[in-house]
Amino acid sequence: MLDIITTEFQKIKRYNILWIGVVAVLFSALLAVFQVVSSHGSDPLTYESFANGVIWNNFSLSFPFGITLIGGYLINREYTDQTLKNILTVPISLRKLLVGKLIAVGGIAVLLSLFSFLCTFILGLLFCNINISVTLIVKSLVQILSVNLYCYVAVLPIIAYFGRKQNAFLTGVGIAFVYGFCGVFVAGRNLTDFYPITAGLGLVGYNNGAGTVYQPLIGAMTLIVILILTTILLVFTPNYDKVMTISKKKGIKHKKYSHK
Repeated sequence: MLDIITTEFQKIKRYNILWIGVVAVLFSALLAVFQVVSSHGSDPLTYESFANGVIWNNFSLSFPFGITLIGGYLINREYTDQTLKNILTVPISLRKLLVGKLIAVGGIAVLLSLFSFLCTFILGLLFCNINISVTLIVKSLVQILSVNLYCYVAVLPIIAYFGRKQNAFLTGVGIAFVYGFCGVFVAGRNLTDFYPITAGLGLVGYNNGAGTVYQPLIGAMTLIVILILTTILLVFTPNYDKVMTISKKKGIKHKKYSHK
């Protein structure tokens, strides 16, 4: 398993898809600057309010979409590059390969979260440095990293399910984007702890001034259910031959329709 994870990080160096995640995270922080500056009125531009804005944009816009895109792309390359057949003769089951890739994507989520914090810290010093302190900086680091990882957990079933089919990951990306955006309408309401994307907000004590009352136990149970669902999807992952047979049949049907 460790070899699979190490190999994945070596492959990532050759792919440009990671830059989409970097741009998405940077966009999230820049958007938060614009939101805070344009809406603060006579209120001071505090670092805490800015960091809260970054967290909000991360879970609702950039992270579910970005992580699902990167994870789905890494899995799909095994199909499109015809490397999966060679890998599975080692032998490594498709299930084990998917688990390794999901763990590697978790590592990418951590790296993107640290980059998100770095953007937050630098932009916060430039534009929202009122009342900034070491305590608030550490708090923002913990909250950004934690919420982003909870978002990663929330989209695991999407990556795992669409990773079982060749060229299906873009559908998963679209679903993940809507999934994250719907969190905007859920956050701050009674469903926050029940919705996987926003369940992590209560676990980190996110406070945007709305006075939301969280139920962390329910939020934790929600994410545990997501992990169980992901495990079930991985357990029932079809073998390589079945996946490729389905993909070939779809390809033949597509060719027939294109000739009509």
